[in-house]
Amino acid sequence: MDLTIEQQRSRNIFLREHGLDFTVSKRKSMFHDAGDSVETPFFCTVNDKTKQALGAVKSKYVVKQNADLLDVILHKIGDGNYDLFNSKGGTFNNGKKVYFFIKHKTTSDWGQEHAENYIYALSSHDGSQRLVFGVANKIHSCSNMFGMLMNDSENKHMIKHTKRIDDLQYDNTLDALIQNNFKGISYLMRKMQEVSIQDEIKDKIFDIVANSKAQRLSAKYHKDRDLLSQCVMDELGTKGDTLYGLFNGVTNFYTHHAFENDKLISNITGSGNKKITSVVKALVNDMKERGCLN
Repeated sequence: MDLTIEQQRSRNIFLREHGLDFTVSKRKSMFHDAGDSVETPFFCTVNDKTKQALGAVKSKYVVKQNADLLDVILHKIGDGNYDLFNSKGGTFNNGKKVYFFIKHKTTSDWGQEHAENYIYALSSHDGSQRLVFGVANKIHSCSNMFGMLMNDSENKHMIKHTKRIDDLQYDNTLDALIQNNFKGISYLMRKMQEVSIQDEIKDKIFDIVANSKAQRLSAKYHKDRDLLSQCVMDELGTKGDTLYGLFNGVTNFYTHHAFENDKLISNITGSGNKKITSVVKALVNDMKERGCLN
């Protein structure tokens, strides 16, 4: 993969600014016995910058450096399709996992408003996760954001850590798959704008976020429920009394108010992502049951 000097420079800057400028090595695991270091047949990965052990891995595990991951991700998105300057990245779990949140140069027309498009990629250095891709959107008017793994029946968005970087660099891009996913989300958002809210689906969505049927309703439950109610009311006031307004109330809650240290991480891979995915499934099922969606 031949890069221009400017392309390599911008990638190096991205890695440095987002704390991804470290390398990882696979080493034989050792144990200490009476002062002696004894080599084992097992392997682990180590952050070469901090010397911290990241995780136990199998012998077939292939280390993918952050710089290599970024090259593969941008190749998959397609040359000229991304804006690296306005993208983000980082680590969590002390560098055991890494994420890339890459701004796409296209936007999506959702009827009532436009949304910025992003591709996110998640990987790990502890052997716990493949390199996976998802799509995310951020609404222009209110910055509400959500992300979802790609709808991909052939699992082209997943790459195992047993496949070498040299092979990955010559695989086809995911551009067509990315565009199809953006179009699918756009279609869903437009359909939501046509469907009014019924009490049953509203109660179901509220229970997904803050379950009223739990045996013990904690102080956090009451706080979450009150915040969610306010978020939904605000969004219904600006976006209409529709499933789209209800959905935006949920994304508003998780984007701006949920009690997470890093809301971006929560929305693309943490508890926020799981909840939003469940909300989308519930809304889709509701529209299907009411004959509003094929």
